[in-house]
Amino acid sequence: MIEITIPKLGLTMENAKVVEWKFISGDAVKKGDTVLIIETEKVSFEVPSPADGIIHPIVSEGSICAVEEIVGYVAQDREEYERLVTKYPTVDSSMDRDEGALRPPETPPSLLAGNDAPGDRSKLRIKASPLARAMAASHNLNLAAIEGSGPGGRIVRADILRAIEQQHAAFQRELPAPPGPLDLYDRQSIEKEIMESVPFRGIRKAISDNMYQSLSQSAQLTLHTEAGAGALIDLRERLSTSERKVSFNAILVKIAAMALRQHPRLNATLQGDAILVWKQIHIGIAMEAKDALIVPVTRNPDLKSIREIDEEITELVAKTRENRLSPDDMSNGTFTISNLGFADIDHFTPIIRPPESAILGVGRITRKPVVQGDQVVPEPRIGLSLTFDHRIIDGAPAARFLKTIREMIEEPVLMVC
Repeated sequence: MIEITIPKLGLTMENAKVVEWKFISGDAVKKGDTVLIIETEKVSFEVPSPADGIIHPIVSEGSICAVEEIVGYVAQDREEYERLVTKYPTVDSSMDRDEGALRPPETPPSLLAGNDAPGDRSKLRIKASPLARAMAASHNLNLAAIEGSGPGGRIVRADILRAIEQQHAAFQRELPAPPGPLDLYDRQSIEKEIMESVPFRGIRKAISDNMYQSLSQSAQLTLHTEAGAGALIDLRERLSTSERKVSFNAILVKIAAMALRQHPRLNATLQGDAILVWKQIHIGIAMEAKDALIVPVTRNPDLKSIREIDEEITELVAKTRENRLSPDDMSNGTFTISNLGFADIDHFTPIIRPPESAILGVGRITRKPVVQGDQVVPEPRIGLSLTFDHRIIDGAPAARFLKTIREMIEEPVLMVC
């Protein structure tokens, strides 16, 4: 038998939550098949099968497990699998795990464990394979009500699956028909009905906890300004090639890193009775992944070229899309940038990511009328919003930092001066 364990995805990872088993006990799996979804506070990860064989989970969904803890096995053959089932009972079904989640279909009374089937069959010794018995127990099925198709009437896996299908079919018949166009709602009704119940767990719960911690344990203040974006656009064009277009985020990360070198107090954390000013600069970039907000981190951008930063960001974006981010990819950030320009947002109030002390919000680049001398001319402008922890940083130094950001955007040569 081959163990399925919780992988160590990064140096900082200690445990993970078992979110979903993709196969039930007794299913055949191939090496590399995704058999399990786990979540840390920062990422979800698909655990592949370590070998071909028959899977047997031994840890229930929702369990918190330590790194390298055994959560299941892959048996090489049916005989080895039956020994596993005897040693490790089948884990409970997860259908009722979430409060408010859709419950499984009601099993027909004749199939429910504890209800005798017609005749005397329930009083006889029932022939069933160990796998069939385990699956029947997991789905609360009465073996006496199931006709076996194996040798000598033995109940096998196929018979259990057929009973489960009957269970499902009975449930589908009980579902109400979808409402017609005129039945969607009563315009005079004062009732409110639940359209969807979304489980509040995993990454969504971790985001909630972090945001609550941020707003309840710090004194946040946001400053807003604008910068001329003409030089920023020109710099991007000069750095880009026909094969690769450098992102605005890469340039903004470099600008923020060089500004933090000039204003190190914004690269800090309040810990107990001390303000810890970090030597290294690691800038996180807020990204959307499915329905979650994640912040992968670029390392030491003050020591890298803009093209190198762009390559690092591109790799982080690819990892995000392919669900390959590790906890190390999102740990030890010292400052964050959140860019909502893609959504045509000009200014907003970003929330600091604990335990950092500041975050830069970036808006869209749009043409606006600007007074130059005695004339009003159109000019590309970019919105900037800096949220900082007023416990650590006063308004004046935070304003000077934001002013430095604006000046570097308008005159990028200042990054090297």
